[in-house]
Amino acid sequence: MAMDHSGKISAITSGDVARAANVSQATVSRVFNNSDKVRAETVEQVKRAARDLGYTPNAIARSLTSKQTDMIAVVSVRFDNPFYQTLLIKISDMIAEMGKKVIFIQTQFDQSLDDILYKVMEYQVDGIVVFSAALSAKLLDKFTRIQIPLVIFNKYFDSRNFFSVSSDNLDAGRLVADHLAERGYESFGFISGKQLSQISDFRYKGYTERLGELGFAKCQVVAGDYSYRSGYEGLLEMKRKGALPRAVFCVNDLMALGAMDAARQVLGMKVPEDIAFVGFDNLEQSAWNSYQLTSVKQPIDEMVSHTFHYLKNKINKMETSGGYILLKCKLEERNST
Repeated sequence: MAMDHSGKISAITSGDVARAANVSQATVSRVFNNSDKVRAETVEQVKRAARDLGYTPNAIARSLTSKQTDMIAVVSVRFDNPFYQTLLIKISDMIAEMGKKVIFIQTQFDQSLDDILYKVMEYQVDGIVVFSAALSAKLLDKFTRIQIPLVIFNKYFDSRNFFSVSSDNLDAGRLVADHLAERGYESFGFISGKQLSQISDFRYKGYTERLGELGFAKCQVVAGDYSYRSGYEGLLEMKRKGALPRAVFCVNDLMALGAMDAARQVLGMKVPEDIAFVGFDNLEQSAWNSYQLTSVKQPIDEMVSHTFHYLKNKINKMETSGGYILLKCKLEERNST
């Protein structure tokens, strides 16, 4: 705080910082707007003066001038899967590298994603990243008109007006089928997800189509909801319907871990001697000695890199097109198969 001519305490201003640092007020403004036109020594000089005076730049006022808030919203439909927790850390690091801050919003399946994103847009964010969610045609049209950079992560749409980056889930399903067939398994199951249909359906389609090409026409299917509990209960439901298959592909690792526990703890089965499992996401927990789950590994770093370059180019008004990128997955083989 400073004292004016009348003896009243007033807030420290950028002018005070300029005088203390012996630079112009415009230079102070450029420093706090992260301009690359200021020498490193001057930047340090201005920031040191600001720290000494206790000056904090007004982000709201700056955003009104620059038309940018330096905030990027990240919206996740659910957050109980450790995969999305890891993803958020990587996306947050990416956003920090861009010199911006994260607004994180979580929603449930039964909430309207459109309503939530309309509220997010009220913050005048510089960009939005959405994890694995479907957007309505009406909302996509609005993004086209207001031109907020939008990335749909882990789900793909073919549109030049925004960008989506995803694993090639169809190919990943085929990868799992090939692996299990090569290991000599001859009966197969699938525990699906029921809400994020594009992800689940594509993994199922690739898996069953490839099994069919290899001469295996049947696949037992039960529905889960991407949670550990639904994988646990899903395997028991599969058992109630008849003989269990020798190999089960689960849409994500959480369900696979639940199914493995049900097989061992309730049904008294050995993995992989009696039944084999493959998951998806390659969670840290999958490598634990108690599981050693074979799992499909998504190219997260590559997906984040594409997201970074798209957002950076769009925010800096550089010519860039939308569309989508599909990236190949790899299989991390462990003892569950």
